[in-house]
Amino acid sequence: MSDAFTPAWLADDPRATALLPRAAYDPDQRAAAVAAAAKRRVDPTVLAALRRRYAGDARRLAHLDRLAAGGAACVVTGQQAGLFVGPLYSVHKAASAIRLAARLEAETSTPCVPLFWLQSEDHDFEEIATAWTLAGGLEAIAVEAAPEDDGRPVADRRLGPSVEPALDALAEALAGLSDAEAVMALWRDAYRPERSPTAAFRRVIEAAFAEWGLLVLDPRDPEAPELAHAAAPVHHRAIADAGDLARTLLARSTALDDAGFAVQIHVRPGAPLSFWHDDGGARFRLEPADGGWATCEPDPRPVPADGLAKTLEETPRRLSTSALLRPILQDAWLPTAAYVGGPGEIAYFAQMPPLYAAFGLPLPLIMHRCRFRIFDSTAERLLDQLGLDADALDQPRHALLTAIGGDGGEHPDPDALEEALTAPVARALDELRPHAEAIDKGLAKMVDKTAETLSDVARRLVERYRRTLARNDEVAVQRLDRLLARLRPNDGPQERTLGLPWFAARYGLEALIGAVVADADPCDERGPRLRDLRP
Repeated sequence: MSDAFTPAWLADDPRATALLPRAAYDPDQRAAAVAAAAKRRVDPTVLAALRRRYAGDARRLAHLDRLAAGGAACVVTGQQAGLFVGPLYSVHKAASAIRLAARLEAETSTPCVPLFWLQSEDHDFEEIATAWTLAGGLEAIAVEAAPEDDGRPVADRRLGPSVEPALDALAEALAGLSDAEAVMALWRDAYRPERSPTAAFRRVIEAAFAEWGLLVLDPRDPEAPELAHAAAPVHHRAIADAGDLARTLLARSTALDDAGFAVQIHVRPGAPLSFWHDDGGARFRLEPADGGWATCEPDPRPVPADGLAKTLEETPRRLSTSALLRPILQDAWLPTAAYVGGPGEIAYFAQMPPLYAAFGLPLPLIMHRCRFRIFDSTAERLLDQLGLDADALDQPRHALLTAIGGDGGEHPDPDALEEALTAPVARALDELRPHAEAIDKGLAKMVDKTAETLSDVARRLVERYRRTLARNDEVAVQRLDRLLARLRPNDGPQERTLGLPWFAARYGLEALIGAVVADADPCDERGPRLRDLRP
């Protein structure tokens, strides 16, 4: 069974660091990467599109002026556009990029600009169509996909009428929180039926991080169609050299496999890293066919090579990047010194070094985003009532039920019961052991095995008894489930399920984002440890 790459990389496993150096955690290598990035220039088409977007925004225009002047670098992060800004880790990524840019600038005296790349060319709408919030307990809110949008990139879809009842459900979940009105005003302004999920996401992220001048770039921005033409050279190279690039990537996959790691992104022999979009906008993989290309199953159609070249020249928006080509486009456009990602992105960056070399681009520093767990006063109170500490929440629910088990004064105490069951037997066996050893060593081993077996049976009985008591204590169970909904929803990290609106309504968007940015430190040599945040 193959290992996951990112945990090994974070642990400085030589198998992983030989494939993807952890240069971002070394000050000298950080300085070298910033110096190299500062020698490159931002693509002028990208710069012009961002200037038009941020006309009148002094902080963001100041960042763009620094990039335009040259001698500046970017720190980039990115995410797909989850409903209502998706899970909290999108916010953690943005905060990490902001703090890393400030850190690199302080270390090197080189201007460093944070930028959020909207992964708007993704097409899996179901993956982003649900937001999770708190409304007493954990609640899912979803929007419906329009059938006519099937297969289209998220940037080319519309939220549609189902976003209105979703916003009403969100407002109901936030009712009674101190900043609910302000939060809902922002979300309703952003999430309109006629907007794409990416445009709505962008508006909220821009508002949340306006104080830091975070730039947000959508490569498929319909208000900047010239960006598709700026991307055409990357697609041209990806298609013209598809066979060689695929062989390079397959060799890298073999190296990862030989090192014992799972390969994050499957590579198909001879296939280009660009997707083709039909007249309706739906995207298809391409594969070699009869001297040209064809769309893959289930609906194979020929795409002549000369027709693809003409498309690149005339309608380049009919091509989009795959997950492996997206970072290449990003760094062809930007003077990127560092990229901040999560575990999945770091794993696919392990596949990327040969691809960067093939495109003649320097691989940026790679750094794991910061991780946070936000505690509200209710979570603190529930921990206290249950007699738990935050670290205990790493245990599965059944173990937590065991930990909070009690007798309510009506039944034997579980600890006393365990002592009563095991202590007399343990004493008797201790008294027997020297006699058994004197008679026969095999008999002595049986005494030890009997002690171990009886102890284990008694322990399992008491644990079952303790859990049953806890289940019967309805109040304790309800408290535990309310706590888990806040801090370990869906039996996973808070940041991977719960979204921004509830916490913004509880603390105020500005105060919450300020607290996250202030506590973010992606250069922490201990790696992406979980930070407990109490705004």
